[in-house]
Amino acid sequence: MTTRAIYPARRAVEHAVTVPGVRPVRLFAVLWPLWQVEITANVYDEQAYEIIDRFLVRAIAEGGIDGRDELIAFYCLQPSLVDRCLAFLTVIGHLTTDHGRLRLTELGLRSARAGVRYTLKESRQKLLFERYTGRPLPRRHYHGSVTVLPTPDVPEDMLADRTRFLPLYAATAFHPRMVDALAARPDRADYNLPGQLRGIGGGAAQDAYLPVYLIETDNRDLLAYTAIGAERDAFLEAVCRDVPAIHARIDAENRQDPRDLWTEWLAGTKLGAGQPRRLANGVWRVTLTPAAFSGPPKLPLSRVGSFQLRKHHFLQLWCDDAELRGRAVKERALAMARSHEVETQADLMGRIDALASQLEVTGPTIAQLRSYAKSNRLHDHLAHLDDLG
Repeated sequence: MTTRAIYPARRAVEHAVTVPGVRPVRLFAVLWPLWQVEITANVYDEQAYEIIDRFLVRAIAEGGIDGRDELIAFYCLQPSLVDRCLAFLTVIGHLTTDHGRLRLTELGLRSARAGVRYTLKESRQKLLFERYTGRPLPRRHYHGSVTVLPTPDVPEDMLADRTRFLPLYAATAFHPRMVDALAARPDRADYNLPGQLRGIGGGAAQDAYLPVYLIETDNRDLLAYTAIGAERDAFLEAVCRDVPAIHARIDAENRQDPRDLWTEWLAGTKLGAGQPRRLANGVWRVTLTPAAFSGPPKLPLSRVGSFQLRKHHFLQLWCDDAELRGRAVKERALAMARSHEVETQADLMGRIDALASQLEVTGPTIAQLRSYAKSNRLHDHLAHLDDLG
């Protein structure tokens, strides 16, 4: 299980507010219950034939030469060398002897036809199953950026934005037939079970927890976000639609008036005057002066256009100064260039375009980012930007 920091809740909110026809109202950080099962299986490893082995196999398979002495005579080889090769082919399951006659096994024949030496080895692999329905998780959930925890206790150093996660509970029991059912599926590779594995056996199921952000809309639908990517998690959203208990758990949380919540919050800050208001898309926003984004004890520039989270609600922090918002995009874009998820300049530009649209400014070019980094002596950020392919 990875110990990578959990990606921040603000990223989920930033995407949810851009979904057409959706009015997000509350966010819930939850730990989704999973089963993690370590399976054992057999897999055929492809190896190159040793030269003598290859000729002996061809003589048996294609030439019909099925005797030790005949092989020695045919190739004019030392008997000890032929004996060692035949013994090795027998040990790896390619050859058998029947009343003194040599026969290729099914594995031996398969190898001869393919021109490679297949050897059987044991493989161990972990599979994840969703606990409400017993469905296997798609392969995208095994990516290195996805955090899966062994307990519902989240280490402090993994909380990128101090979000507190609420564990969900599913009373269903694990059964080995879930592994058998997955193994029988023709699309099992899409669920992290490669088709070349054979003789699959499942071990005991261990508890596991997936950090998930559920965003409730004004019509009580749930959007699901995990670290599989910038888009929504369609797999978990389908589970939400099928499992009323998840909606019931969300509905049980107290609802508050957003205006009162954010007015109280603003009164306790040093951000200056500002009145929370609800936009046409349902998002709450407060417009602050440029002075509010001047760093500690106020907000850093990177928070312009981002969201403040409080008691399951979110508020967009805004400034009418377009030049300030443009600088904020550059600051955040340079920070993105340092992310392990961004591998190319094309990846970065796609993220910049989305961010610039959110902040209602024109996105910078790579050349403009370089110039900004040099002017502000952000040499480390510049180095990461130049490293992108």
